[in-house]
Amino acid sequence: MKKVFLLVLISLTIISCNSTKDKFSINNKEQARLLKERALILYKAGELPGAYKEALIANKIDPKDPEIYNLLGLIELKQKHYKEALIYFKNAIKIDKNYSESLNNIGSIYLIEGKIDKAIQYFKKALNNPLYQNNYIAFTNLAYAFYLRGDYNKALDYLDKALHYNPRYYLAYFYRGLMLFNQGKWKEALLYFKRAVRFNRKDMQSRYYLAITYFRLGNENIAIKILHSITELDPDSIWALKAEQMLIFLENDSSPKEQRKY
Repeated sequence: MKKVFLLVLISLTIISCNSTKDKFSINNKEQARLLKERALILYKAGELPGAYKEALIANKIDPKDPEIYNLLGLIELKQKHYKEALIYFKNAIKIDKNYSESLNNIGSIYLIEGKIDKAIQYFKKALNNPLYQNNYIAFTNLAYAFYLRGDYNKALDYLDKALHYNPRYYLAYFYRGLMLFNQGKWKEALLYFKRAVRFNRKDMQSRYYLAITYFRLGNENIAIKILHSITELDPDSIWALKAEQMLIFLENDSSPKEQRKY
């Protein structure tokens, strides 16, 4: 954002000694900026149709702003329109080949599509930019890509880097917990899932795995309490459905606690 702000300041300085046509251009740029900000607010509020409409108008006014293309891509990505999102993200890096936000987002789509090598390539491109403020996100994505490859050591190294740059990034803690969980190291996994929930109480995925880990460790009462919290906090989510299934399982399973498996 600092780079964009500086560009606006330079344009305003030039405008004072330029023509009316240039003033009109600057006014258009300001209008596009305001529309972009409104679109971002709507996007964060989950009002995707309104966000898309505002961002599209902003894009028509200022088609050289990579942030607008990135926002349009995020709106499409939120709706799982991967092909459309990819087009917008690639348009952003046509304008600025070092625009790390879009490079990371392109990598995320390739990761979703199972194209791990391509994903890794774009995450690394994003990290090549020393000005990338959200590099911990790309480091975390890179870690998950290597985890999917089965290279746990590299995955853990990248998670360490993510947490170095942002010690409060919940997703890095979650993935670290997930890796330990899948190795049967439940006591260690518990610590990371607890931290993930601590830093993002709205993340139901972390809560769910925290509950399952408590269950695996024999703390069924705590697990049940967490599962109920998921169904109350986000009843329409896939994790609430999973929590309900787990609760039904616990209610119907008459075997001794130490013999239960889930």
